[in-house]
Amino acid sequence: MRVGRPWTTFGRGACALLLLGVTGCSAASGDEAPARQEAPLAAEAPLRPPRAVDSLLGLFDQTASVVEGEVTDVRGEYSPRTGPWTVVTLGNVRAHLGAAPRELRLKQAGGLLPDGRQLVVSHVPRFVRGARYVVFLRNTGWSLSPVLDEHAFRVEPVAGREVLVGAEGGLVAGLGPAGVRQTAPVFETVDLTGARPAPRAEALSRGAPEGMEREAFLSLLQNHLRARGLTLTGAFREEPVTTASSLSVPVTPAAGASGVPGAVPLQPERDVPPGQP
Repeated sequence: MRVGRPWTTFGRGACALLLLGVTGCSAASGDEAPARQEAPLAAEAPLRPPRAVDSLLGLFDQTASVVEGEVTDVRGEYSPRTGPWTVVTLGNVRAHLGAAPRELRLKQAGGLLPDGRQLVVSHVPRFVRGARYVVFLRNTGWSLSPVLDEHAFRVEPVAGREVLVGAEGGLVAGLGPAGVRQTAPVFETVDLTGARPAPRAEALSRGAPEGMEREAFLSLLQNHLRARGLTLTGAFREEPVTTASSLSVPVTPAAGASGVPGAVPLQPERDVPPGQP
């Protein structure tokens, strides 16, 4: 794979890369953009802007629902007005907390451009086709992803147990004052093709750290809410709520970038509040 120079976009700190020669991803070309992509980016007002998830209460406060489903489709959408998006379809959805339909579309910023480059946005989770996920959906407005701060956890069998794997490859180990606790990386991260990551060799050599089983973690979430007398509120919005698009913000080269996606500083969704570029 040939990698082009990295670029930053979206303003206010959110980072992206434009990569050349990416294969294995499905995307609509510019003249095949679905009609719904041209709909205005709007939703019922007022919506709270996204904030940092730096506590367990902050996590619950911004969660509309916690769902589990299987990735049945990953495809690209493109419009000259709003830029590239990647739409992940979750099928056979089960809502563990809150409510959700049986099928969900998770529309996320980034994807293939008509010229073959790919826009890769930081803090937007990548999904593996065919894998099951436990996903925290936002009840706030959003600009990049409806998934709450990369809280999309892949279900993986490890040592005969079903555990949850985070964006950086660590296993979900429980809950703490700052939110969901995770171990050191056990799996590689999901690449741009969406292939299922392999376990890290060093993790296998020293023995994988202990992660919570999927059902135990979901029960723990429910118990924490009950113990605090809390319930999840708000609704998940399928469409972004913003007047900016990925192509309306000036694009400038990232200083000192090496062309490796991991070298780009990561900034969370909260840095791009709805209605602001």
